[in-house]
Amino acid sequence: MSSTWVVLDFSGTLSLQATLFGQEQNLIRELQISGLWRLGVRDIDFFWSEIVAPTWQEGSTTRKGYKRVLAERLQELGLGANEDERLAAAERFVDRYLAYSTIDPAWGATLRRLQRHPAVRVIVATDHYAEATTHILGQLAALGVEAAPAGTAELGRAVLVANSADVGHHKASRLFWETLRALQNMEPAALLLIDDFGANENPLDRYAEPARVKARQSQTVELLGSVFTARIAVLAFLLGTRPESRLPADQEELERHYRALIRDAEQFLFDHLKGV
Repeated sequence: MSSTWVVLDFSGTLSLQATLFGQEQNLIRELQISGLWRLGVRDIDFFWSEIVAPTWQEGSTTRKGYKRVLAERLQELGLGANEDERLAAAERFVDRYLAYSTIDPAWGATLRRLQRHPAVRVIVATDHYAEATTHILGQLAALGVEAAPAGTAELGRAVLVANSADVGHHKASRLFWETLRALQNMEPAALLLIDDFGANENPLDRYAEPARVKARQSQTVELLGSVFTARIAVLAFLLGTRPESRLPADQEELERHYRALIRDAEQFLFDHLKGV
C-alpha cells in the first residue's frame, strides 16, 4: 500500500512555547530561577555563544543529554564551586525548558485526524537533546495521540518521534533521513514536510538569521529529493509576515498569527491527502 509521510518539526512548529522560552526576558528569568545566573551565566549573548553553541553538536546527536552536557560546559568555563552545584542548576534549567515546551492544543485535532488516516504515517522530526524524546511522547499522549520513538516496535497508528539525539545525526544530514527510512523499512509515495527551518528561534540565536533559514529550506528540499523517490511538498511555517521578518513583538498578535499558520498547515496537509 502506498504511504504518505507527514513530517512535522517540533520547536517553532508544533511548539510555539519552546521558542518563546529563549526570548530575552524569559531566558533571563529562567537563568536566575535555575541558579545558572548565580554561577556566572549572566549575559544572554554569553549564554548563546559560550553555552549553547559549543555544546549543540554533542548534545543533539548523542544520548548524553542536555543536563550532563550543560554541567560539563559549566565546569570547562570554571563556573560553579563543585559538580553537584553545576548539575543541580543544569537539571533545573533543562526541566523548566522542557516544561515550557508544550505542543499547542490547536494541533490536537489535526494530529488525531492524521493518525486515523490509513495511508499516513506521522513523524515528528526534530533536532533536539536526548531528554526531548520522552517529553514529546508525553506531550502527544496529553493530546490523545498515540506515539512511539522511531525505531521501536510500532503500536497501531503511532506517531513516531525521530529525535536527532537518538538517530545520531541532524536533519540536515542525509544519514538522518536514510536512517529513518531504514527504521520504517519502506519508501513513502509522498512526503509532506512542515518546518520553520529555524526561522522562529530567538533572534539572538544565529541559527535564526534569515539568510541561514532560506538556505536551510533550500538545502532540505534538495536533500529530501536526493534521498527519496517520493513526491515532496513543503510548507515553511514562518511566524514573521515575510521570510526576512522577525517574530511579531506583541504576544497576542504572535499567538493569532501562530494559530492562523496551524490552520494553513491543516489546509496544506489535507489538500495534498485528497484521494490518498
